[in-house]
Amino acid sequence: MTLTAMNTAKIKKELHQYIDKGDERFLRLVHALAKSYEGEEDYTLPGSPMDVETYRTRIKNASERAKAGYYTTQEDLEKEMEQW
Repeated sequence: MTLTAMNTAKIKKELHQYIDKGDERFLRLVHALAKSYEGEEDYTLPGSPMDVETYRTRIKNASERAKAGYYTTQEDLEKEMEQW
């Protein structure tokens, strides 16, 4: 979900209100959250973005594999998990 400028401004205002009313525990939690967010890395998937044609081709190939029986059933997966 993308925040519009109006939504962002509203959220910031509400956060300021929470901070102004917050007790020491709340402030420490918000502070820790903000510090951890500041140092957070980008955890997007590795690789390059796909174009629409590549995406459609991959979906088509996956569908064909499933129709041909190349998939794992829930039952088989549960049996396999018992061996872990």
